[in-house]
Amino acid sequence: MDITLLDNQIENGEFRVEPGQSLHLNLASFSGFPNHEIYVKVLSNGVFKAAFADFSKGSGKLKVYIDLAGEGASAEWHCASICDGTSEKVLDVNLIHSAQHTKGLVSNYGISEDAARLSFLGTSEIKKGAAGSSTRQVAKIVVFDEGCIGKAMPILKIDENDVSASHAAVVGKLNESHLFYLTSRGIPLAAARRLLTLGYLKPIESHFEDEALRKKIDEAIEGGI
Repeated sequence: MDITLLDNQIENGEFRVEPGQSLHLNLASFSGFPNHEIYVKVLSNGVFKAAFADFSKGSGKLKVYIDLAGEGASAEWHCASICDGTSEKVLDVNLIHSAQHTKGLVSNYGISEDAARLSFLGTSEIKKGAAGSSTRQVAKIVVFDEGCIGKAMPILKIDENDVSASHAAVVGKLNESHLFYLTSRGIPLAAARRLLTLGYLKPIESHFEDEALRKKIDEAIEGGI
């Protein structure tokens, strides 16, 4: 099943993935940042995949809880976000491995500019008894201006031995060596910065099948950098 929610359609909600079934949840925000909580329960051999394209204005906190409750359940969460002006956005994605042989991935990429504050939070927890499970968190934020702030704070809670768990958290400026490479070949600095930023955020489009929505996301990325 595929579900796509835009702007005001994103609200507090609960989703359940039945055994052996799949759910693709696509969220896109272009107006106000969704200040809501989303709960997802994935049963045995169920598959949950979600993508959040956030190019909204304003502030808020989106909390997501994904419970891999059945053996063999899996989940992926992907986000691309631009936070500008004086906005303060918090994305808190939590992944709970409650059963054996579950797999989870949380991937958040963002840009903070002007005087904005962007935070990627979340806990990946492997409970006792969830042997054979694997979990990974990736949180990366590029800060463009001196007055902006980026926070990437992934947490791992592991109560089982036979598991795989990892995280990567990076906050910093655009890669200077990449900028140097492009400018040394005659590309102006502003254009080089734009190219690198597009490469950083555009992969989120691959999770959306609707061509018109993909175009809107592309325009939002172009307009936000």
